[in-house]
Amino acid sequence: MHIHNFKNTDHELFPRVARLNTPCSFTLRGLGDEAALTPGAAYCVRAIGHETNNSAELLTFSDWTKYDGVSAQADENGYLRFTLTFQREQIYTLRLAKMNGDTPEPLNDLAVFAAADDLFDRIPLRCNTHCHVCCSVDGHEDPFLAAAAYRKAGFDLLAITDHHLIDGSARAIELQKSIPTDLKLLYGEEIHVPNAYIHAVNVGAVFEGGIGLDRYYHLHEKEIDAEVASIARANENNLPEGVLPMDFAWRKWIADAIHAQGGAAIMAHPFWVWDAHNTRDDVFRYFAKERIYDAAEVLHGQEPGCRDANMQTAFWNDMRAEGIYISPLGADDAHRRNYRWDYDSSFNEVFSVIYAKEATQQGFSEALRAGYTAAVESYEKAPQHVIGTYRLTKYTIFLLDEYFPAHDELCFEEGRLMHESRLGYDEAKSLLPLLLGRVKRYTDRFFGR
Repeated sequence: MHIHNFKNTDHELFPRVARLNTPCSFTLRGLGDEAALTPGAAYCVRAIGHETNNSAELLTFSDWTKYDGVSAQADENGYLRFTLTFQREQIYTLRLAKMNGDTPEPLNDLAVFAAADDLFDRIPLRCNTHCHVCCSVDGHEDPFLAAAAYRKAGFDLLAITDHHLIDGSARAIELQKSIPTDLKLLYGEEIHVPNAYIHAVNVGAVFEGGIGLDRYYHLHEKEIDAEVASIARANENNLPEGVLPMDFAWRKWIADAIHAQGGAAIMAHPFWVWDAHNTRDDVFRYFAKERIYDAAEVLHGQEPGCRDANMQTAFWNDMRAEGIYISPLGADDAHRRNYRWDYDSSFNEVFSVIYAKEATQQGFSEALRAGYTAAVESYEKAPQHVIGTYRLTKYTIFLLDEYFPAHDELCFEEGRLMHESRLGYDEAKSLLPLLLGRVKRYTDRFFGR
C-alpha cells in the first residue's frame, strides 16, 4: 500500500471551507518553480471524505482513484479552477494528480472542510477569557503589553480578568484607542463574592460608574446580602441533594447580575483544589442543567499535571451522557506571559475556539449560549488536544491544522508592533495601521467570503 506524504507548502488552495450541498469554486496553484502547474496540462482532483471511506465497498484498502472527483486543465498562468459539491459535513482530502495519459500521478493532498449553514456562517475566534495582569495582587505585566503577547500568539479575542476588578481590561481597552489593533478586547474580571471561595468570570458586564461586579457588591453589601438571602429562602425546598441554599443563591445572583449588564457568566475552574474542589460536583451539574451560567472552564492552567482539568473534562463528558450540556471553555489563567509552563503561566497552552456570528461582545455571548465552543490544550509542545462535541472537535482540529498556522503568523506581526507601540517606538506606531485588516482578508479567502 502506498502512503502519500505530501507538503502543504507546495500548493495553495482557496477556499478551504465549503458550504454543504452548494457548488464551491476552488482555485489551486503551485508555489514557486518546483511545484508550478504546467499551463495547458490535464489534472484531476479526487475528493476523499474522511468519514465515508470506500474500503467497506471495496473490501480492501481504500482505492483513491475510485473516489469522485473532477478533471481540469491548468490555465496559462498555472492556475487550476474547478467546482465541487459536498453532501456530508466532514473533512475531505483533495488529492491533486497530474494525468499521464489515463494514469493519474499524485502530486499533493490538501484538506478542505464542508460545513452546514449554521457552522459555515460563523467565524472561528481564538480566545482567552481568564488571565491576570499587574492589577491583580498576584499578577504581572502591563495590561496592553499582555494583550500584545496574546496577539503575537494568534489570539483574536481577549478578556483580561483580574481578581475583583475590571481595571486591567479597561486599561487595555483605553490604550487600544491610541494603538489600533484588530485584537478584540472585552471587559472582564474574576469575581470572588461574598468572599474568596466563589470563583466566577464576568466577561462584558460593566456597572454604573465603570466598575465591575465585585466592586459593585462591596458598595451595596447590605442590600445585596438581603437579596441573596431571599433567593436562598425561595429555593431551599427545591434544590437537589448536595446543593446548599446559600451556595446556590450566591452563584445565581452573580450570574443574574452579569446577565443584567449584558455580560457572559462563566464557571471558573470548578474542580481547582483549594483544600477542596472550588465547586461541588452536585452544584456543577445543577448549574449546567439549569443553564444558569453560559459556559464552564473544563481546561485551565496552573495545576501541575492538570489533574483537576482532567477531572473537569471527565465530569463534563459524564454530564453530556446524562443529557446535560454547558459550553466548554479552555483558559490559561496566566498570571504572567511566560513561553514555558510554570505555576503562574500556561500562557498560550490552553485556549478556546469560539464560533461566533461576529467578533463582538454580543457575538461572543451568543456563541457560548448556543453551544459553539471548543476547548484546546497543548502542554510542553505536546500535540493539541480538543474538548468539545464530535462535530466541533473535528472542525477545530481541521482549523488548527489548516487555518490557524497562517492566521497566527499574521497576528504575530501585529502583536510585535503593538508591543513596540506601547513602549513608544514611533516606527512601530506608523507601521501598525498598515497591518489592520490583513487577518480578515486572509480569513475571507480561507472561507470563500
